[in-house]
Amino acid sequence: MRYEPLSRFPALHTRDVDELRQRLSGLFSVWSMDLGHGGQSTFEGRLNHRQLQDVGVTYARYGAALEVSLSHAGFYLQGFPVRGHGSFVVDGSEGDVSRDHGIVGGPGADMRIRYSSDFEHLIVRIGPQRLIRTLSGLLGRPVDPPLRMASSTGPVPEMAAAQRRLVEFVVGELDRTDAPLPTLVLAELEQALIVSYLNCNRHNYSHLLESAARPVAPWQVRLAEEYVEQNWDQPITVEALALVTGTSMRSLFCSFKKSRGMSPMTFVRQVRLQHAKEMLASARPETSVTSVACACGFSNMGHFAKYYYAAFGEQPSVTLKAARR
Repeated sequence: MRYEPLSRFPALHTRDVDELRQRLSGLFSVWSMDLGHGGQSTFEGRLNHRQLQDVGVTYARYGAALEVSLSHAGFYLQGFPVRGHGSFVVDGSEGDVSRDHGIVGGPGADMRIRYSSDFEHLIVRIGPQRLIRTLSGLLGRPVDPPLRMASSTGPVPEMAAAQRRLVEFVVGELDRTDAPLPTLVLAELEQALIVSYLNCNRHNYSHLLESAARPVAPWQVRLAEEYVEQNWDQPITVEALALVTGTSMRSLFCSFKKSRGMSPMTFVRQVRLQHAKEMLASARPETSVTSVACACGFSNMGHFAKYYYAAFGEQPSVTLKAARR
C-alpha cells in the first residue's frame, strides 16, 4: 500500500459530488466544481486535513479530471502537487500546474484551476491575520498597502524546492505515530511554514524582505535572551522575540548571527538543552529521556541525542544513568 499523506487525519472520503463541493467550499472557498467528461463513474474524492493554530495542511485527490473556481478566498493558499498535472488562471494570469509549480493565491484572488484525473496535492492554508502579523514583524513596520501575491511570477526554483522540503517534513512529522509533536514544536513548525510562504513567493513586499536588514543594538539581543530564559518551556518564535525587542525579525536574526555567532532559534535550542541536562541530572524515578526531550521541545529522539552529545559530550541516557546511581 502506497503512502498517503496525513492519513491519520481523514476529513472526507466520498463518491458524492455535492458532498465534496460542500467540503471544498468550506476549506478553500470553492464556489464551482465540474467533473471532466465521464468522470462521474470513476470519481472518488478524498481529503485528509490537519489544522494547527493558524495553518492548515490538506492532502487531496479526486480520481477524475476536475475543474474548480475559487473567488474571494478568506485565506492565503499554496498547492504542492504530488502527482498529475493541470493548469490555472489566477487574476487573468495563466500557467501550468506541475510538481515544480503549484498555485499561490490570497484573499480576493479569482482562481480557475483544472486538474488531471490522477492529480494529487498538498495544500497549505494560512490565516490572513497571522500572515500579516508575521510580515509586519519581518519588515519592522505596518503592512500598508495590503499584501498582494504575484500570480504571474513563479518562485526561484531553489527556493521552491526548499519550501517543498519544509512542507513535506512537517507532513511527515504530523504523520508519525511513535512520538507526537509537543505543542511548542508545532508552534515553531507553523511559524516556519508562514515565514517560508512569505520568503519563497513573490508579492508586493518581496523587495523589502530581500533588502539588507538594519543591525540591532546588543541590548536588544540581551533582551531577547532574557525572554528566552524566562519562557524556554513555552512556544517561542522569532516573531515573538522581535515583538519583545521592538525590532524586525530579520534585523534580530542578523544581530544574533553577528554578536552571538548563531541564530535566535539556535540559542533557544541551547537553552532548552541546558534545562534538559538539569532535568536528567536531577531525575525522579519516573523520569525518562523521552519525557525530558518532549518537555524541552524535542520531538525527534535522534536529533535530541545528537544535539545533546554535541553540547555536553555524552548521550542523555548516560546523564540519566549517572543521576540514578
